[in-house]
Amino acid sequence: MIPDLPKFVWWKATPNPEQVLFQALSESCNCMIMDSSYFSDPESEFLKIQQLIESETYIADLNWHRLAAWQELSAAAFDPPERRVALIEVDRVTIDYEKGNAAQALMFLGWLASRLEWKPVAYKEIDDDYDLKQITFTGANNRTIEAELAAIPTADWGEIPGDMVGLLLNSTNSNANCCTILCSETTGCMRLEAGGSAQSCRTEQVTALTDQKAESLLGQQLQRWGRDVLYEESLEVTAQILKLR
Repeated sequence: MIPDLPKFVWWKATPNPEQVLFQALSESCNCMIMDSSYFSDPESEFLKIQQLIESETYIADLNWHRLAAWQELSAAAFDPPERRVALIEVDRVTIDYEKGNAAQALMFLGWLASRLEWKPVAYKEIDDDYDLKQITFTGANNRTIEAELAAIPTADWGEIPGDMVGLLLNSTNSNANCCTILCSETTGCMRLEAGGSAQSCRTEQVTALTDQKAESLLGQQLQRWGRDVLYEESLEVTAQILKLR
């Protein structure tokens, strides 16, 4: 390999720090590229990735980039000054995703918590039709935040396993102007709108990336130089959540 040329490895499997080949490649490349949408056990794999990042291995996850539209619309919902002040009132989060892979939901929650400086303090799993994951955080002024991840059974599987399909941000303060519902334009989020408060919420549809295939995202990743600090900060909180299991 040309010494001064950046070297990328597309690892089309789960991270395996114990494997000799994985170790050799991670030490000789500038970036290990993976796709967590195909992880069989993303909860365990994310902890491995966090350990790799802590050991100064540069990791890129193509699945992280599929969340861009959800992140941008979530942030934009609180751009108006009258809503910006209500952001601190958000203490209820519900994330729906296609059953089969929780990677996107976990990364999005890690991103949201890292931006709002929430600290995870409890984690609970409920074995039901939705494989509920309930996470408790503490926020500013020791405020308690409750988040719930729900795996939605669907007969019409999308192109990417575990795609996010709905997001609800709300507050126990009925006077707070912060209720926000984001829905996938292909799947919708009838479950989130069924609570009766949808009329008072800001509701928008999320248009997914034009091409979410790994091959297309890989080409974009190869044009990025340097570490993705936002991804690493978000994954650190995701790992903190998962260590509470």
